Amino acid sequence: MSFVAALSSRNIRGIIFMTAGIFFMSSMDAVAKFLVEASYPVVQMLAIRGVVLIPLLVIWMFMHGGPGLIKTRQVGRHTIRVAFGVCAPLLFFLSLKELPLADATVIFFISPFVMTALSVPLFGEKVGVHRWSAIIIGFLGVLVVMQPTSGLLQLEAFMVLGASLCYCGVMLTGRVLSRTESTYTIIFYSNLGVTVITGFLTVFFWTPMPVVDLGLVILMALLSLAGNICLIKSFALGEVGVITPFEYTGLFWAVSLGYFIFADFPAANVWIGVVIIAGSGLYMVYRENLRRR
Repeated sequence: MSFVAALSSRNIRGIIFMTAGIFFMSSMDAVAKFLVEASYPVVQMLAIRGVVLIPLLVIWMFMHGGPGLIKTRQVGRHTIRVAFGVCAPLLFFLSLKELPLADATVIFFISPFVMTALSVPLFGEKVGVHRWSAIIIGFLGVLVVMQPTSGLLQLEAFMVLGASLCYCGVMLTGRVLSRTESTYTIIFYSNLGVTVITGFLTVFFWTPMPVVDLGLVILMALLSLAGNICLIKSFALGEVGVITPFEYTGLFWAVSLGYFIFADFPAANVWIGVVIIAGSGLYMVYRENLRRR
């Protein structure tokens, strides 16, 4: 089936939701960068974001199944996911204090390669030579962005790598939990746990915020909620193989937002890394689609 032939009405809507969701998440990152550069503690931002999100998530859950969705027997696995869920945004947002948004986003896109590699020992999936080649080339693309031999290697680049690995932990534990838990339950407990932990830490790092900046944190929460709803909707509507490539629109949004908001324009090595990582990622999706036929 050609790509054009695959564009049914549901796939088109899935693509629209995917693109919108990625835009919302990229916009949230841009707002976070603005706040981090203003020296607000990341734990405080995450705690306030959670306080805004939790009531909205509860309403959302009650609209899609009622109080029964709050019940869970997977406390241990939810706890592991929460630990990853705290570290991923904490490290990523901290890195944005020094790294341009585009650089951080490009490095973060190592996560699809890591998840594919980890799916072999964790889930017994088969990854052929083509996808292993794409994974290796994708890692090389990240090295091009980080420039380990240039003497310019930044600690913040390693923070993004750590954030990416933690994000993989979030996604992989979510995959395990999805066998017995609903999407709403997984998202609720993840956000609840992150909010409780960052709320406790905020006691030690609280920094007064003017109303305008507090409004930006609330905007972060709304963008996060809108982004997650769009992404969930996209996978519910479209075929995975058709909509997944549109995750890479995040690279476009990161470059655009970084340029227009922060006047950051990626260096040549970042553009090369974008081509390598996006090309490898799209090839990996292509091979996965062939495998499923």
